[in-house]
Amino acid sequence: MHALGRLLIFSHSQTLPISGMQDLLQYKDRDQWYLPKFVADDAPDWNPGKFLRSRQLGPGVKEVVLEAEISREQIPLRNAYKHIGQRATIRINSGVDTELPVARGPFPQELNKQALFRARLDMHAGEIKAVKEVDSVKAELPLVVYQDEAPDIYKMADDDAVEIGPFVGSGMDLRGPIISIYTFPTIVIFCEGRGIAAAKALVEAQPSEGGLNFPYREDVRMYYRAPNQEALCFRDELEEWESKYGCKVVTSTRGTFQDMFDDDDTLAYEPASTAAIILTGGDEEAEAAALEVCKEAEITEIAIDSREQIQSVYLVKGSEGPTKSDRKKEPSADT
Repeated sequence: MHALGRLLIFSHSQTLPISGMQDLLQYKDRDQWYLPKFVADDAPDWNPGKFLRSRQLGPGVKEVVLEAEISREQIPLRNAYKHIGQRATIRINSGVDTELPVARGPFPQELNKQALFRARLDMHAGEIKAVKEVDSVKAELPLVVYQDEAPDIYKMADDDAVEIGPFVGSGMDLRGPIISIYTFPTIVIFCEGRGIAAAKALVEAQPSEGGLNFPYREDVRMYYRAPNQEALCFRDELEEWESKYGCKVVTSTRGTFQDMFDDDDTLAYEPASTAAIILTGGDEEAEAAALEVCKEAEITEIAIDSREQIQSVYLVKGSEGPTKSDRKKEPSADT
């Protein structure tokens, strides 16, 4: 008999010592030992952040920039910032949890290259196995904060204790035909009020950050409404959005979306090859006005910030979570 076989056979007269070896089959949930797990699956949901700076965007509205931990060795995928339109959860000085719009695209994977390499337990040639410290990757997280909604965060200073929790929501549904620069070479964006955070994130995002390749499309323009000139946020960046990111911005403090669209004599478009993006930050009246413009213009491919994509399904244990047949009906947004 093979030596390995002899090691596994015991006669009836043999007994195992009570201490040392025990029947592993008696351990509860032993099968769970062998299940694969996402990296950082058991990591805490909240991580410390750091206040970096803030600037006034308009009356009662600021851009607050935090330093956030984004390492995939510390932030589980379920809590990470993955799609434009998700909201950050912030806690200051152990106070209440506050959801805030993010004014940048998701963090590019290039920042997590080393952390992902380590998470897969890969090794370089000649490297010796050893216990390593968890990698830390920091990145700037700009938020648009309104004084009436989050007064404590609005007046945040260097000595405030900041915690950053899970990003909530599933983000805008930008995974459909609108992603094709050849199918929709023309994009019109209708933006008002609290939608400006998602607008900035979308315009400045690179393809690796969830962007839609605006510089490679024939014509991308944004119709941005505000009650007055002072309420136009990111005024200093609007020209750069056109020169660097390929999105021309048309602003108005008086006219409606319909007026702005009709008065734009420089826009030449075909409805079948034009897509619209509506960013109003939950303002139903403004959203309805933008939808009416699309209807009049016969534009049928429309993405709206209030219409989120299907929630992603991540690794589950045992019988928890949807069944295989459920996942076939509603495919994951991250597959």
